[in-house]
Amino acid sequence: MTLANQIENQIEKRNRKPRGFYKNRQGKGRFIKDYEQAALSFLGLQGPIDLCSYLKVDFYAIQDLIAKPSYRHYFIPKKSGGNRQIDAPNQLLKRIQKKINKSLQGIYLGIQPTCAHGFVIHPRDQIKAANIVENALPHIGKKQVLNLDLENFFPSIKAKRIRDLFKSDIFQFTENMANAITLLTTINGHLPQGAPTSPVLSNLVCLPLDKQLMAWCEEREINYTRYADDLSFSCDQSFTIEEISSIRLIISQHDFRVNEKKLRKRANNKKQTVTGLVVNEKVNVDRKLIKKVRAMLFDLRLNGIKAAAQKHYDSIECVSDKNGDAFLSKLKGYINFIGQVRGKEDAIYSRFFESFLKVK
Repeated sequence: MTLANQIENQIEKRNRKPRGFYKNRQGKGRFIKDYEQAALSFLGLQGPIDLCSYLKVDFYAIQDLIAKPSYRHYFIPKKSGGNRQIDAPNQLLKRIQKKINKSLQGIYLGIQPTCAHGFVIHPRDQIKAANIVENALPHIGKKQVLNLDLENFFPSIKAKRIRDLFKSDIFQFTENMANAITLLTTINGHLPQGAPTSPVLSNLVCLPLDKQLMAWCEEREINYTRYADDLSFSCDQSFTIEEISSIRLIISQHDFRVNEKKLRKRANNKKQTVTGLVVNEKVNVDRKLIKKVRAMLFDLRLNGIKAAAQKHYDSIECVSDKNGDAFLSKLKGYINFIGQVRGKEDAIYSRFFESFLKVK
């Protein structure tokens, strides 16, 4: 008997409704089995004693975290301007959330809709770029691409929705269990930006939205994918005002709001992008990134690490070794990303990679 069957048996024993766990397998072997086992353990929780045993944390410590969750709050700048608040859990709470996250990822792995690609575990060493590429693939060569962004994604997902999720047919936890796990994964009544559990919980909350949008798009031969809060649509016709209004309506019905500043519609005679990747003819990185990496490598080769880092971090007056290491790490990340998107046999990637090895 496979672990998937064990999970279904466990659900039946607890009078659950099987939801087809693991019918959409993304891989095989130990990777899947680890997540299946984590999912089974989580679904088997019945009360406080089970929760303590599962988390391997003392009952009173869990009580303290539920009563007074400990987070560190700070801000990071947004690309579009302004600041984004990050709520980073303390060491113990973070460890607890990582444990819960693995179980939730195991559950989502089996019921994940084909449209969802963000925050998804990946058998191929969990490569983020692979998910971004897969998210962009359905939109290649389409007449028009429509991009939408959900406003204040994590903060807009309230604790009540998380509690209702844990009481739903997927989990069917008791009121007390649903409350306890909700309080361990939310802050001030919403999902915290910075908690390990927030991404997968947002995906689980978005299941009804994804299902309705997929059905609506299928009727109209429209392609739909979602990467976290980025929604992309494409088709071989132009999107009508009525269609865009219908998409907005569906989104609002699921208690989300469209960020009007980031709504854009692009025809194929202009650059079409999906989650930062160009999709006019094939999935490709933006030329701006190629130029940026070329300039960074040139500065590194000509002027050395400190001068190159000084130019890259132009607000830093005195570049430390730490800044220099961060510059090299970022440059290496850009190059690896280009290789993952364009392929490791790509000439541009090969030149960048060889140049980086010579000067680092």
